[in-house]
Amino acid sequence: MKHCEVIRDLIPLYVDGCCSENTRTLVEEHLAVCPACKEEYDLMKGAFGELTPAPTKKFTRVKEWQASLLQSVLLFISFLAITFGVAKEAASPAGLDNGFWAFAIVIPFTGFMLSLAHWYFVRLYKSRKTFVLCSWLTTAGLIAGAFLWGLWHYEAFDAALLFLHPWLGFMFGFLPLSLFLVACSVSFSSLYAKWVGKE
Repeated sequence: MKHCEVIRDLIPLYVDGCCSENTRTLVEEHLAVCPACKEEYDLMKGAFGELTPAPTKKFTRVKEWQASLLQSVLLFISFLAITFGVAKEAASPAGLDNGFWAFAIVIPFTGFMLSLAHWYFVRLYKSRKTFVLCSWLTTAGLIAGAFLWGLWHYEAFDAALLFLHPWLGFMFGFLPLSLFLVACSVSFSSLYAKWVGKE
């Protein structure tokens, strides 16, 4: 009888699936030979119903925290790069050399940083693929727009020898950096969308 009391104390754990493998084996062996405990088990199981395993919880909060951290880090890096570029540009002399740092660093990173605002609207997109496509188009478009504004601002359109302009020679630096930032936008926006649950 004492053995039955112990088993009856364990039956709720057995029904909930919260017992160890050894305990489960012990309870099942006893239920196979003890009709009174088997009846107790059937009553308890009937009262609570067949328990289905709880669905695996997605760790959405953790992933959303990671997504938020990723966006914050990219914003911070962009801000640092823009600050550095603006400081270097402010120290550059007037004349043809003016604009070198703006086109080399400030313009590409400004376009990239502004494109990160697009990420706030990730939930409006039906799929991750669509979001990533729009992200790289946004980044490329903003960098191109900032580049055209820079040409207008530095009066490059009016320069007689446009391709001899010193900062335009740095296009070999501007273009790879811009392409790199667009590639970063594709990779990181895909990761970001995955972390916030976009399929």
